[in-house]
Amino acid sequence: MRFAILVLAVLYPWAAIAGDGPWSAPNWAVSTTERHGPFTHATTLYVSPGRGHDVVEAHCSITDWRAPKEAVIVKAKGRAQMAQGLWCGGAGKLGTWCVDLAEGAAMRWYDKTICAGGPAQFSTGD
Repeated sequence: MRFAILVLAVLYPWAAIAGDGPWSAPNWAVSTTERHGPFTHATTLYVSPGRGHDVVEAHCSITDWRAPKEAVIVKAKGRAQMAQGLWCGGAGKLGTWCVDLAEGAAMRWYDKTICAGGPAQFSTGD
């Protein structure tokens, strides 16, 4: 009985990320863009095989369309976890976020950040 409880306790968090969406692939990303006046903010959170869904690489950028040139890009690694149907985490200096693992779900940031929020697009990089 204890073994069965242990197996369920280990597998339960992964049941939330299993499914038909791209987030069930070993390698996936979620991204969004947001416009603020002449600035476009873009964010992509990457999950790679071997690190699990709890290690995330965040890339956030800002492009100033008044004088377009290369975007300012800030990268950070962070931790994430599944909780109550949401995938949430922190990316150090970039702040903390939450997003539902569903196409079109809104990515929300909870700290002062350069990262974009808004409708999420998931991809596997294929």
